[in-house]
Amino acid sequence: MDKQNVRFTLITGASSGIGKAMAFECAAMGRNLLLVALDEPALPATVEDIRGRYGVTIGHLGIDLSREDSPEKVFRWVQEMGYRVDTLINNAGFGRGGLFENVNLQEYYSMIQLNNQAMIGLCYYFLPELRKHSRAYILNMSSMEATLPLPYKAVYTGTKNFVYSFSLALREELRRTNVSVSVICPGPVLTNPDGLERIKAHGGRAKLLLAMPEDVARIAIRGMLKGKQVIVPGFVPLAIIRIMKFMPTPVKMRILERVFRVYK
Repeated sequence: MDKQNVRFTLITGASSGIGKAMAFECAAMGRNLLLVALDEPALPATVEDIRGRYGVTIGHLGIDLSREDSPEKVFRWVQEMGYRVDTLINNAGFGRGGLFENVNLQEYYSMIQLNNQAMIGLCYYFLPELRKHSRAYILNMSSMEATLPLPYKAVYTGTKNFVYSFSLALREELRRTNVSVSVICPGPVLTNPDGLERIKAHGGRAKLLLAMPEDVARIAIRGMLKGKQVIVPGFVPLAIIRIMKFMPTPVKMRILERVFRVYK
């Protein structure tokens, strides 16, 4: 394989949830993949599953992106292997709910590192490479909660607001270049047991917002390739975002506190 003539899509958090679903979606389109996730059995298992189904070229790296030097290590690995990346999907991240002071401070720091600093580092390191292609893409994972400062999820929604704002600003900086930047803002997605418990805590109203990873992945990748600025999967999440945008902040915050009090 002449790696200089082969293009790759790099996806973080690619061994489970939305990241894994996006890897399958890209592979179904014939896109070669570089999958980055924690160094756990789920990563090589995902690689073998995709390779067996679609026959695309796949490289993978097991690494903890919550470590400060990890974005540079990912970039160095890509360089050393001679991969050419024309699409960067920053999907890795996690959240936690509860009273602000009841969560371990180190967990907040890890959340900020993974949700924000890793994304910035990867964008920074890979942007020169992305500029070399006739058409290139960055897709950053935010949340519909980016526009809703949620009580009992203060740090998480803060990180997702950062992703949202950063993505829009970077997109504008790169508007006259070959690099398109998109941000996806899904509602609740059934990705793991913790997520299922959070959805159950909200009862019936959560079912109106709930999406499956495969559906989000399909909408995300197609929206990215169309160059969409903000991608919101589902009518209900989009409607909520628009309604809340025009609601007075004090009223909005009282409503959000009552809705998300279940995390308290």
